[in-house]
Amino acid sequence: MHFNYSTADVSGPRRLDYWAESVCKRLIPAAGKFSHAGDFQGSLTGHTLGNLTLCRMSSQPHTFDRTPHHVRVAPEEDLVAVLMQEGSALLQQGGREVQVRPGDIVLYDAARPFVHHLAPASALLVRMPRQQLLSRFARAESMATVRIAEGRSMATLLMRMAEEAFDYSASGIPGAAGARLAGAFLDTLSAAMEMQDGQGTDGAQGSRYGSAYQRASQYIDAHLDDSELDSDGIAAAVHLSPRTLARVFATHGTTVMHHVWKRRLDAAFRVLEEGRVHQVSQAALQCGFNDLSHFSRAFRNAFGVTPSSLLPGAPTAVGTAPGVPGVLGAPGDSGGQRAQTMAG
Repeated sequence: MHFNYSTADVSGPRRLDYWAESVCKRLIPAAGKFSHAGDFQGSLTGHTLGNLTLCRMSSQPHTFDRTPHHVRVAPEEDLVAVLMQEGSALLQQGGREVQVRPGDIVLYDAARPFVHHLAPASALLVRMPRQQLLSRFARAESMATVRIAEGRSMATLLMRMAEEAFDYSASGIPGAAGARLAGAFLDTLSAAMEMQDGQGTDGAQGSRYGSAYQRASQYIDAHLDDSELDSDGIAAAVHLSPRTLARVFATHGTTVMHHVWKRRLDAAFRVLEEGRVHQVSQAALQCGFNDLSHFSRAFRNAFGVTPSSLLPGAPTAVGTAPGVPGVLGAPGDSGGQRAQTMAG
């Protein structure tokens, strides 16, 4: 699916209205505010890649204001990464404010109000299903309105990956390859956020517990396919007593096996939605479940859909499954182009 919005084919007096209706209300529903009523120019072009939507925006300065009213009447669940190539933006959300400069990567949450003052000569926007990111890094929401991998080589890598993904999807690639490329971008973004995130609390014990939690979590993620994985084995693998390991996970508001269970379900959701398996039983076994009916019930309870509904080719109502954005067409405009864009 490709889309293209541009004021170039719209007469001057109508450009502000066109941009406000076609982009501000469709990208993520928000009010468009403009500092002047002059000859506004802007373009938004993009396409889907796997379960991501990638687009490039270029425009004169304006503001997206997503108010609590917008959140109530037009709820959105996706997370969006802004990768600034040229120009700038000031993003405000949840009491935080960040100035986005060329080379910066910043995440924002479509489920909450925000104010974005935009002046992008060229910015890549990557819209991601929330569950796809949270299944990789559970604290991704806490990284909203923070520069990700600032000043690190990882930021350059992410920028290049987004550029390559945008260029590849523009020319069209097979669905399975597109899903893998989208998954690689999400994996890299999640790794960058996880390395940046501070897991522990203040003080020596908090630091020790934070390190232990990270080691145990990494071990669990590497052994999800082991249906015999238990808290005693995890404790031995990370050189802690079972009691200490229980305290470590208690500081994060969970138990060891509840964390294992959640990570297994998250991993199963990911492999199903990204089309990496063709049978529900494959996803269950890969993620450590040996009781298919139990897995199916737990999956539905966790995500509100059956695992079979995420299999390739399964009939699913557009935009109803977690992490699957709906697609809306642009309003007809005699001077513009008919297009499709991200849900809104």
